[in-house]
Amino acid sequence: MYETKKIKREIYHIIIPMILENILQISASLITTAMVGRLLANDISAQGICVRITDTLWVFYKGVAIGATVLIARAYGAGKKENCRKIMEQTLLTELAVVLLVQIFLFFRADIFLGFFSKDPQILTLAQSYMKIVVIGFTGNVIMTLVTAAFQGYGNTKTPMYIAAAMNIVNIVCGYVFIFGIGPLKGMGIQGAAAALVTAQTFGAVLGLYLLYNKKKGLFSDTVRQGSFFKLDRKCIYEVYTTGIPAALESMFWQFSAIILSKIILSYGAAAFAAYQLGIQAETITEMPAIGFSTASTTLAARAIGKRDQKLQKIYFKELLKVGTAISVVTSLLLILLPKVFMQMMTNKPELQAIGVVYVFVMGFIQIPQNLSRIYNGTIRALGYKNTPMLVAGFGIWIVRIPLCLLAAFVLKLPITAIWIVIALDQLSRFCLSVFLYGRIGKKNIFPADTLEME
Repeated sequence: MYETKKIKREIYHIIIPMILENILQISASLITTAMVGRLLANDISAQGICVRITDTLWVFYKGVAIGATVLIARAYGAGKKENCRKIMEQTLLTELAVVLLVQIFLFFRADIFLGFFSKDPQILTLAQSYMKIVVIGFTGNVIMTLVTAAFQGYGNTKTPMYIAAAMNIVNIVCGYVFIFGIGPLKGMGIQGAAAALVTAQTFGAVLGLYLLYNKKKGLFSDTVRQGSFFKLDRKCIYEVYTTGIPAALESMFWQFSAIILSKIILSYGAAAFAAYQLGIQAETITEMPAIGFSTASTTLAARAIGKRDQKLQKIYFKELLKVGTAISVVTSLLLILLPKVFMQMMTNKPELQAIGVVYVFVMGFIQIPQNLSRIYNGTIRALGYKNTPMLVAGFGIWIVRIPLCLLAAFVLKLPITAIWIVIALDQLSRFCLSVFLYGRIGKKNIFPADTLEME
C-alpha cells in the first residue's frame, strides 16, 4: 500500500530545496542583470550576445549531467552507491577534457561567433572583453553542475541549495563592487560582471568538491573508488552520454534558435534586443518555482525504475502535475497583471520598459503549458525514451518558432509583438505534443525491457 501523505512529503522534500536553489541562482543572475541594466544599451547587448554563446555550451554539459543524474538515481534506487560515485567521476573526467578545449578556443577566437550577432564595433569590442573573462569560469561551472547532479541523484536537494546560496552571495557582492566600483577600486562595467561570475563559480566548485569528498560527512564518504580516477570506463561513459546528449540537444535546440532569434530581433534595433534580454530575465522571476520540476520528475521516475515500481512512478507523476499546475496559475496571473512592475525591476529606461512589457504580458499566457511540459519530458526521459523530449523540442523550435519568426520579420515585416506571439505558439505546440506522446508511451509499455536492464 502507498501512503499518499508520505509520497507527497517525499516529493516536497526533493522539490522545495530545488525550488529554493533555483530562486537563489536566478536571483543572483537577476540582480546582476539589473545592475548591468543601469549601464548603456551597448553594454546590455554585448553581454546578451555572449550569454547566447555561453548558454549554448552550458546546456551541453548540463544535459550530460542530466544523463548522470538519471543513472545515479537508478543506481541509488537499486542500492549500488559505488556505481553512483563511478558515474559521477567518469562524467566529470570527460567533461573537463572537452571544456578545456572550448575555453582555449573561445579565449582566442570568440570573434568568429560574436560577429554573427552584430557588426557594431562598439558592441563587439565589449563582448570580446566580456568573453575573455567569463570563459575562465567554465571549469568551475562544469564541476558545480556535476556536483549538483550527484546530490540530486541521491535525492539530496538541500546541499545544492546551500551551495547556490553561498555562490550567489559571492556573485552579488563581487558584482556590485566589480561593476560599479567602491572606494579606490574603479568599476569595470560588464567586465566586472564577468569577473564576479567567474569568482562565484570557482568558489562554488571548490565548496562542492569538498562536500562530495569530505572523509567524514561527504556524499561519497562511505564509498570506495572503483579503479583509477583517470581510467575510462567505456560502458559507463556510453550510458551517461547516450542518456545525456539527447537532453543536451533538446536544450541546445533552444540555444541555437536563440542565436537565430537574437539575429532576427537585432534587425529591429539594439533597443529591441536589449528589451528582449531584460524581458527574459523578468519572466524568469516567475519561472523560478517551476524550473526544478524537470529535474524532480526525472529523479523521482528514475528512482521508481531502480525500485522496479511502476505504480509509484505514476503517483509521483500525478502529484507533480498537481503542484506544477497550482504554481503555474499563480505565476501566469502575475505576468499578465503586472508586466510593467517586472520590467521596472530590470531597467530604469522607459524605451526598454515599453518593449519588454509586451513580451512579459504575452509570456504570461503560456506559463502553464511551458511548466507542465518540463514534468512530462523529465518523466519521459527517465522512463528510457531518451530521444523523445529532444524531438519534441526540435519540432517546436524548427517547425514552429524559427520559420514563423523569419516569416514575420523579413517577409511580412510585422512589428516585434508578432515575434513574441510566435514564441508563445512554440511553447504551446510542444506541450500538446508532449501530452500526446506520454499517453502513447503509457499505453505501449511504460517500462521498456532495455530500460529495466540498465544499471
